[in-house]
Amino acid sequence: MKSTIKPLTSLAYGLGLAMVAGGVTAHGLDEVGQPACLEANFMMADAMNAPFGVQGPGQVLEVSIVTGARGITVSNPFGGSADPNGPVCENGSGNLECPGPFKPTGVLSGGLNGHAFITSAGQQALTEFHRDGTPIRTVSYRPLLGNPTGPAGRGTVPRPLGTQMMPNGNLVQAICDANFFNASNSDVAPEGGLEANQYFPPVNTTAERNANSRVLVIDQETMQVIDEYSQPKNKDPRWTCIAGIAFSSEGMGLSMFHGAAIAMVDWKRGLKDDVAGVGSNDLDEHFELGDKKNRAHVSRWIDLRPGKPLDDPSRRDSLRAWGYDEDGTIYVTDRARSRDCLRGEVPGTPGGCNPSVFRQRVDVVDFGDDFPSRTIGLDPGVNVIAGIRPNRMSAVACDNIGGPTANGSNPAGTACDVETLLIASSAYNPGCTEHGSVPPARCFVQGGGVGEYSIAPQDADAQDGTCTGDQAAGADNSGCAQPIATYLGRDNVTGGTDFVDPRMLMVIHEAFVQ
Repeated sequence: MKSTIKPLTSLAYGLGLAMVAGGVTAHGLDEVGQPACLEANFMMADAMNAPFGVQGPGQVLEVSIVTGARGITVSNPFGGSADPNGPVCENGSGNLECPGPFKPTGVLSGGLNGHAFITSAGQQALTEFHRDGTPIRTVSYRPLLGNPTGPAGRGTVPRPLGTQMMPNGNLVQAICDANFFNASNSDVAPEGGLEANQYFPPVNTTAERNANSRVLVIDQETMQVIDEYSQPKNKDPRWTCIAGIAFSSEGMGLSMFHGAAIAMVDWKRGLKDDVAGVGSNDLDEHFELGDKKNRAHVSRWIDLRPGKPLDDPSRRDSLRAWGYDEDGTIYVTDRARSRDCLRGEVPGTPGGCNPSVFRQRVDVVDFGDDFPSRTIGLDPGVNVIAGIRPNRMSAVACDNIGGPTANGSNPAGTACDVETLLIASSAYNPGCTEHGSVPPARCFVQGGGVGEYSIAPQDADAQDGTCTGDQAAGADNSGCAQPIATYLGRDNVTGGTDFVDPRMLMVIHEAFVQ
């Protein structure tokens, strides 16, 4: 379990500052010219949704942060070549659609035998993969969640999002129930059509759907759901669609997509058995959702809208992914807005909302705080942020800032030996270098990418207020954070161009075979 005990003196994250702990220094930097302790690749779920990406079934892309080159592509395991009677399609059970879409969301590596686990929102399923991208087996959540089987269930809700490893070795799966424009079983609006389409973006939630959002516990060996964490007894309105999961010594943190908050859950409590993850129902009974003993015990809330009502409209469609740095500091994507987008205020209507109201940022929460300590404001060209992952600085970024000596200020060669932040965005146009086709959001350009950003406090939002996120100001947002390296997207270091729609992103602990 990762410790998040914060030292009395904060670590120095400045690019020009050396980091020394316990008298031990990273070695070899001067010789190789690159940072040490790299987890060298990341993988990113590409949902392949138009207009943000090339329309398709979905894929997972691997990228090296040493060279910037693309690694393998994990293709759709449910595609045309999939055996409908094989283990990936659950032996013809009909729960899955084979052939059918992938639309991956959660990505996780380093499981049993070094295998990877990738979640399919299109199929409501979890698939185990070899590190060469070959699928091994799949488990469908549809029967448990009550979703239709076969083609009728494609993309329905509730649907799985983020995936993570528990400290005891089991897997946990975030289950999101909310109204989505592309879910056929979203709530129907009184005036006809889907209720989600009365909002911008076309997603919203209700108290009834909040109660159906939960975290499932999965045994790695059997791939069966054996436990759950459900809505707490007090039905806090911030408990909504769950997206991202991370563990620390404090507990299991859950980011609430429509709640603008992180719930810190005591994962060892609230289950029928004393040891979490061994089956909350009697071992001789089939697991069922809704056992009252499975209610999550929330020890505290980290609220990213402090002072706002718990059901305030500003909380809608806000948080997706998040993670810790080595100091226990939290970094979480926040799709804030310059004003609330209320029901009926959709593009094309008088006074309607559009991408210009987005104020994309990363909220930074210092260890132990219950609210943001500061923000990293992204410029208006970086929009619809989804995946995020703190990691050691990449070799690409190290080269971009001038190498490990950083203009000679660090002869010890440790200027690159710091943590940075990988951020995935569905509309990636840093610096507003191109003008979009979605007026008046002139910086909003479809086509995603991944950028690496400094987390040094001096690189947070400009104190002079110049980073407004205003689309009309465009490149004049001079105080906004700019990437120190770019992967995928238009500025791919390999010289190619990717047109992707990112979802979750994670560093690969056990890299795929090249």
